[in-house]
Amino acid sequence: FLAASYLRGVGFVQVPTTLLAQVDSSVGGKVGVNLKAGKNLVGAFYQPRLVLCDLDTLKTLPKRELRAGLAEVIKYGIIDDATLFRRLERQLPALLKLNAKELAHVVARSCQIKAKVVEEDEREGGLRAILNYGHTIGHALEAISSYGKYLHGEAISIGQVAASKISRDQHGLGQAEVERIEALFTAAGLPTTVALSKKDTLKLLSAMKVDKKVIGGQVKFVLAKSIGQVAFGIDVPKGTIKASLQ
Repeated sequence: FLAASYLRGVGFVQVPTTLLAQVDSSVGGKVGVNLKAGKNLVGAFYQPRLVLCDLDTLKTLPKRELRAGLAEVIKYGIIDDATLFRRLERQLPALLKLNAKELAHVVARSCQIKAKVVEEDEREGGLRAILNYGHTIGHALEAISSYGKYLHGEAISIGQVAASKISRDQHGLGQAEVERIEALFTAAGLPTTVALSKKDTLKLLSAMKVDKKVIGGQVKFVLAKSIGQVAFGIDVPKGTIKASLQ
């Protein structure tokens, strides 16, 4: 964000040192800062000159950070690549042990998927919304907890499992696939549900209203038809959202 703002833009190189940054935030050109009211409310689209991912930096990560990064990798399997999802089901233990071959594959494949989407829709006028699968609830959860309780990956893990339940109820995702999705996040050591009071549930719904996918005052969800296939711009009733969090 500073590079995009200083002197109306100076060149910069991204050297992401977390798994989450390597597979997601370093690619695509979004730069910004969070506000108390919501996530990424001030920002710009500004592409780096180069993104350099050094897998050795992941050896310094706390396990919690590594697991949080896997939430974004799992997302790519859900939205675009059923083969990647199946590979994650098989190779998750190796990834958690920082197996170099598996890490190189998932980082490269995740970047390929994101780059493909961004090349088609850099400014998020349509298709790029699929990259926010699970993020509508996840971002709101981060906001109402003041960005202190959950890592981003943990919040979107809860959001993606909730989105899969909504997808089952509203978009035809099979129960067996919902269970596979939840099981993979659980195996990664990530949270899949959240216990909210009535007051906090209302705060969550309110926080979702500042989501960038809101159109005409209505929050639009990304939902899965199957693992590897999603659609965007879908209305979801409040009652369905509440039920998905349980």
